[in-house]
Amino acid sequence: MGGQKEKTDEGFCLFGAGTLRKLTEDLQGEADGVRHSDDIEYIHRMRVASRRIRAALPLFAPCFSETMYKKTYKGVRSITRSLGAARDLDVQIDFLQSYLDSLPAEHPPIWYAGFLPPAEDTTVLVTADPPPAGVPALPPSPGIRLRIVDLLRRIRTYITGGVSLPAPREETVFQPLIRPGIECLLLRWTGKRAALHHEVVSSVDAFESSGVADDLLDWCRDQIVSGRLHETDIHSRSAYETAYRAISRRIEELLSFERYVPDPTRIAEHHEMRIAAKRLRYTMEIFSALYPDGLKKPIQAVKKLQDLLGDMHDCDVWLDLLPGFMEEEEARVASFFGHTGFMRFIRPGLLHLADDRRSRRNELYELFSLHWRRMKEDNLIEDIRQTIIEPLVMGGTGMYRMPGGTPVRVALIGDIHANLPALEAVIADAELRGVTHILHLGDLIGFGPYPEETIGLIGEKKIIGITGNIDSEILSLTKKDCKKKRIRGDEKMQSLCWTKKQLSKDQERHLHSLPREIRTRIGDMTVLLTHGAPGSMTGRIGPHTPDTELTEYAKATGVDAIISAHTHISFTRTVSDCLFINCGSVGRPADGDPRACYCLLEADPFSVCHIRIPYDIGKVTAAIQKTGLPQIFCTMLRHGITLEEARVIAPGDDPHGGNGGISAQCTVDRTQTSFEPK
Repeated sequence: MGGQKEKTDEGFCLFGAGTLRKLTEDLQGEADGVRHSDDIEYIHRMRVASRRIRAALPLFAPCFSETMYKKTYKGVRSITRSLGAARDLDVQIDFLQSYLDSLPAEHPPIWYAGFLPPAEDTTVLVTADPPPAGVPALPPSPGIRLRIVDLLRRIRTYITGGVSLPAPREETVFQPLIRPGIECLLLRWTGKRAALHHEVVSSVDAFESSGVADDLLDWCRDQIVSGRLHETDIHSRSAYETAYRAISRRIEELLSFERYVPDPTRIAEHHEMRIAAKRLRYTMEIFSALYPDGLKKPIQAVKKLQDLLGDMHDCDVWLDLLPGFMEEEEARVASFFGHTGFMRFIRPGLLHLADDRRSRRNELYELFSLHWRRMKEDNLIEDIRQTIIEPLVMGGTGMYRMPGGTPVRVALIGDIHANLPALEAVIADAELRGVTHILHLGDLIGFGPYPEETIGLIGEKKIIGITGNIDSEILSLTKKDCKKKRIRGDEKMQSLCWTKKQLSKDQERHLHSLPREIRTRIGDMTVLLTHGAPGSMTGRIGPHTPDTELTEYAKATGVDAIISAHTHISFTRTVSDCLFINCGSVGRPADGDPRACYCLLEADPFSVCHIRIPYDIGKVTAAIQKTGLPQIFCTMLRHGITLEEARVIAPGDDPHGGNGGISAQCTVDRTQTSFEPK
């Protein structure tokens, strides 16, 4: 953010100011409760507010000066960290108290004389309960009752520190007690928490004294006042683009842990998945006000996922912590008493707690696995992608004309297949024709020699679209899939594996973020964009698709128009009051015409045009040869045919040189329709 900054979108910064103001006020509102109240929720709410601010600040960083951003982020991070240990102890103490309350009361039937002074000759101390079999009963004795009371007092005193007891003379089997171990652990944790309180209060005081929150609130108020004066709309394209990028990135982060879901032993990965779920939830909540439904359903589903993973993590923490605590306590007992005999009263409760947490972890894992399966079955992730991309497609609402009266003209492009010269030619032609929107139908890469440049140009032009089957295949490839001996003789796999190696992490994330389908509006029409057929990236909609099949698609989707690609053959037909359009292929036509193909749709008056554009095929074939991709792809491009058709053409039968198709003239196939939206 150093140097001269590019002017940031005012609507985006206004949206950020409204978000950060509420979070900052929430943060400040908990400070007094943290200082003076025993209610653990004050620290919880203050820490959550600080975490939410930390999640939001990087998203709105362009709106701040570099100095203010760094100071604010550093200050908020410090308060988050200072509250962390106290909050963790609060949660654990609250759990231990609840767990202790759930246990039945215990009255020890036998206390062994090993804890009495060595001079005493009493071997067993009894309560009113009868002794177990084999242990002789003792006659009632006031002296014995006094010794019982004294022994209990001494044992209790140990936990808080005080009286030392001598070593037992012999081991005696007795009924293990659960509560003493839990009480011991609870007391230790309560002591730790009390010792932290001064540090917590000091950190809250230091944060308030720093003025970070006050400065942030002042900035928010200035933005809000300015926005009101200028009637600034928070629903800016910049806000939606930032939301789309941020939420998509968090979705991919969460999905990167999906492969660990079936394995209950992947404790560390499940913990990381919890963090990813939390980040996705926070990010959706930050931008929820931009969307009509507030992303309510996905936020609830992701919160449940986070909660289940969080409860699993709590169990994992206890299972990791308890063995170490027992070792520490045993050393403490040995140091205090000179022997470890007293651990017989502490260890059973801790082992009982460990068994309980292990069992609970297994139950939670099953619930987590089930919830994840339901999220996938309900297409929740795909629904989120659809929701966050829709406002970027056509502004979120159907239009006939742009502000200022410009007619809405939409260029539909698909199956680019990393053919950069073809894409550049199509974009240049579309811009000359006055397009207001360009939408892509998937398969940006694969087979062609320019995968990085193609994705870069799509991003530079802010072209919105969906994923294709080849895009998905490339992303799913592993090193094992691409071993030389496995792909030898397979031209398609050679190309896909080569393409996979060329992609950067950012480019892979971009491809991962693309939804499978998009529903939007163009004028009065409801439109479905899909690479293949509805519900299938490999489904085929083209000239030979029977009307009965198209009718089923129309009924299943309920839209006015279905726009697809995948067949590499352009096509338009109206069936059952639904308009079907296939935009053909930009980078790898398969209808015998090697020129690039795209579709131009105009809302008012309504029209559909399939347009063919010549481009420098020789440049692409030269690049294919230079990169070492299979020569057969050159034949496909020169003739405008499929891979299977290219295989029957011998190398000597290919009459076209490197410039095949460049001399072809541009033609426009215009289809005027009397189509009426439903």
